[in-house]
Amino acid sequence: MRRFTKLAGLYLILSLSLLAEPYDRLSHAEVARKVQDRYEKIENYQASFTINGRGGKTMTGTAYYRAPANLSFDFSNPAGNRIVSDGKTLWIKIARLNAVGKQDLTLKPKEGERDIFSVAPGPGLKRLFNRYHYKFDKKEQPREIDGKPCYVLEMEQKEKVGGFEHILLYVDSEKFLVYKADATDGTCETTTITLKNIRTDIQLEGKVFQFQPDDNDQIVANPLVE
Repeated sequence: MRRFTKLAGLYLILSLSLLAEPYDRLSHAEVARKVQDRYEKIENYQASFTINGRGGKTMTGTAYYRAPANLSFDFSNPAGNRIVSDGKTLWIKIARLNAVGKQDLTLKPKEGERDIFSVAPGPGLKRLFNRYHYKFDKKEQPREIDGKPCYVLEMEQKEKVGGFEHILLYVDSEKFLVYKADATDGTCETTTITLKNIRTDIQLEGKVFQFQPDDNDQIVANPLVE
């Protein structure tokens, strides 16, 4: 009887070991940390983007980033639209309106508090993970989506303060780069951002991030804050 009990115990341990998660499987917190670490180390970044939003509207273009805070989104659709930043000032060009938003990124809500805005991807991702609860969307991680193995993080806004309340973040399981995000707002409208042809092995020139409003552009100061 004692021998049977020992064998039964051994079989139970073996069964549990087979059912247990693989020892080398990353947790959702580890994936989040690897993503943040990856973007912290990026010096130059280029990718083609597609944004599918409200009412089936689609926008396309190319995104550029150069450390520590140069950012540019050049739109091919709508043609002529741009978003450009040097970390201190953000320019938003809407070609069809001949309008340009000039946003001061150094604004603070109160004296001594941190900046409202951040354009660097490392700090930006840290802020995102700080403001959202996150977990894997399913037990099967990583899994193949869009022809590539990836982790999918399901993110819920901690405080409903507007913007996107729910985000699905798709992370390449080999490079730990984000290549897609499904973001849903409080009205259940979903915007999908897809990034392709991602390159981090390039050297971007300063002219990529230069911006000068046209003479007939109307400039609107600080359009992103009240």
